[in-house]
Amino acid sequence: MKEYKNFMIVVKATPKSESTSLIHWTLEYEKLSEDIPEPFSLLKFFVHLSKDIDDHHAEKKEAK
Repeated sequence: MKEYKNFMIVVKATPKSESTSLIHWTLEYEKLSEDIPEPFSLLKFFVHLSKDIDDHHAEKKEAK
């Protein structure tokens, strides 16, 4: 985070039904210089996290 002037992560959950929601992840950041790469590794982390959460909830549904 030393490479960014500002960094904010926003998570918004919008219910679609009683058992499902649509999740939006927003990464807002300002780099200290143009030479600093985009935070793709962090974006990948959130993609994997979302898939893990989805898998967890799918397993809970199947167990019922």
